[in-house]
Amino acid sequence: MNNQRSQSHMTDMLFTLGLFCVFAAAAFILVMIGIQVYQNTVAHMQDTYSTRTAISYVAEKVRQHDVAGGVELVSLEGENALRLTDSLNGEDYYTYIYSDGAYLYELSVRAGTEPRPELGEQILQVRDFTIADAGNGFLEFTAADSGGSVARFLLRQRSGAY
Repeated sequence: MNNQRSQSHMTDMLFTLGLFCVFAAAAFILVMIGIQVYQNTVAHMQDTYSTRTAISYVAEKVRQHDVAGGVELVSLEGENALRLTDSLNGEDYYTYIYSDGAYLYELSVRAGTEPRPELGEQILQVRDFTIADAGNGFLEFTAADSGGSVARFLLRQRSGAY
């Protein structure tokens, strides 16, 4: 009788231990899946952050200069750039916003000074950022993230100056 009770107790213990191992393995697999999902989400957010931020930054700069003659699309060493005009104490100053394919730059100079792109300040890392005239008074900003997804933004000034 004692032997049956001992064997029954051993079977109960093995069943409980087996059930615990199955639960632990399932919990481990669930945690690993959660980690993978989190890493993918963070990577995607980091990829799209610079793209969205660059487009928003440039769009806001254009909106701040939404006056007649305040925004012009110019060529800076063969690449399109925005030239934003500010007046201070009767003098004009130009702010150029341009990209070299890897970074977005901003350069401010006094009117009449030749802009040198190598002197610009890096604003944000962004791939394939372009500024183009989309016709009908629209400016088009595009940028790609590291996954190759392209974000595109069309902007028309309220002043109708561009």
